Amino acid sequence: MAWLSALAGVDAWTVALMLVTAGFHAGALLAAGAVLFRLAFPGLPDPERRAASRTGAVAAWVAIVLALVQWPLQAGYLGGGNVSAAFDPAMLGMVFEGAQGTRLVLAGAGLLLVQAILLDARRLPGVGYGLSLGGVLLAMLAFVQVGHTAGEPRVLLGGLLILHLLAAAFWIGSLWPLYRLAGQPAADPAAARILDRFGRIALFAVGLLVLAGAVLAVLLAGGVTPLFTTAWGQFLLAKVLLVALLLLLAALNKWRLVPAFSRGDTTAPRRLRRSIAVEGMLVAAVLGVTAILTGITSPNG
Repeated sequence: MAWLSALAGVDAWTVALMLVTAGFHAGALLAAGAVLFRLAFPGLPDPERRAASRTGAVAAWVAIVLALVQWPLQAGYLGGGNVSAAFDPAMLGMVFEGAQGTRLVLAGAGLLLVQAILLDARRLPGVGYGLSLGGVLLAMLAFVQVGHTAGEPRVLLGGLLILHLLAAAFWIGSLWPLYRLAGQPAADPAAARILDRFGRIALFAVGLLVLAGAVLAVLLAGGVTPLFTTAWGQFLLAKVLLVALLLLLAALNKWRLVPAFSRGDTTAPRRLRRSIAVEGMLVAAVLGVTAILTGITSPNG
């Protein structure tokens, strides 16, 4: 199969680059998602609000560090996968002057601005939200500087990717706050209200995620057939399968577990937390497949 052939030629350097890339994606999306979750739920209880802010800030710093690690890894990759090339000034300069460098600057600036989520909203109303949201937008722009969406029609492809990423970030950033809220006693009014509202907002976010991703996939692949005949298409289908499992869990949460929580079912908190934890593991798998998609495969086969 095409996907096996693509994996067969992967060396240790490429694996390291893909792992760091997956970690960067996870950190950046989690940081952005924490900001979006705070904006969507300004009435979060103080403990959850502080936890979401700290999570976003820590994730942003992790992503910044991994973005910096990507720089020499990319230089070494271009130099044939060796340590000397990774620290060669000429190779590092070549990477920084290209699209990877633009991405590094945008991601670094955006993720630094995300730290504004820690500002006290009561003393500086609107400032923390404004700066951190600006950081989210810069971080999203960083994603479209490299990869398959850097081609033409760039505005359309980049716009679809940003919409896809914003929806994904909101979902990823919601997992930890929702996990904490699900740990409250069943029928807790504040937790039940937020869990129910998230289910309604998530319907829109999921629709955006799926629609933007589907259109983007068809545009990049040039049709439906390459999705089944190329390594890129087969890895994309694996990603789609994982996302489908995520959607099933989300539906279970919305239609079964959250209503049970609201009714006071004493088993609901445990079951809901377990479901959210499984969602987190599936998200990690999706990010891993995405790193393969962008690292060793191409829509052109």
